[in-house]
Amino acid sequence: MSSKSVAIFGGAFDPVHRDHVRLARLCLDLKLCDELWFVPSPDRWDKKLFASPADRLAMLDLVVGDDPRIRVSEMELNMGDYRGSYVSMSLFREKFPGVNFRLLVGADSYLGIPHWRDPLHFFGTEFNGAQLLKEFELIVFERRGSPKPDMAGHLAKGYAQMFWVGREQNFDGKYASSEIRKELFFGSGKKPEGLDEKVFDYIRNNNLYRL
Repeated sequence: MSSKSVAIFGGAFDPVHRDHVRLARLCLDLKLCDELWFVPSPDRWDKKLFASPADRLAMLDLVVGDDPRIRVSEMELNMGDYRGSYVSMSLFREKFPGVNFRLLVGADSYLGIPHWRDPLHFFGTEFNGAQLLKEFELIVFERRGSPKPDMAGHLAKGYAQMFWVGREQNFDGKYASSEIRKELFFGSGKKPEGLDEKVFDYIRNNNLYRL
């Protein structure tokens, strides 16, 4: 029997914002996991990254603080190539046997999961998303404009358990890293609402997100 459950929160975190942190703490408070691990990704084929891995790690460390329930993992960064969620989750399971790993994803991503694949094996129909859904439990969080997943239909397909975090749990995320970057690139120099003060100070002190 698993000794603990860990939610894996992957993403670019370019930069990390208040909704990321609020969602992480909410999942913990709702007892959906015993620990939550932020897992920043390396350079990706599908997304341009602006801040370096070192800077994104530093910003994450600032918002995590000394909360023992939250940690920042460099596992994907150390892999070098971005391999996708199934490969990463499988590596976590292999490295930490006995831990029940759950993947935290947005409702906007949920419907596309069956078409996820390893970017290093991007041929034909080598999808591994369905395998991910069968082997790993999900925590799906609300994204504006995206429907709540069909929980019963999900289980009927033989997929693992799924949990929901949305307005019912007082979460309706309103911030996006892309919008915050636009404010930093083109704004007046004021702190974007979605940024923690410590993260904003780090961005200014290290001249990040400048044109």
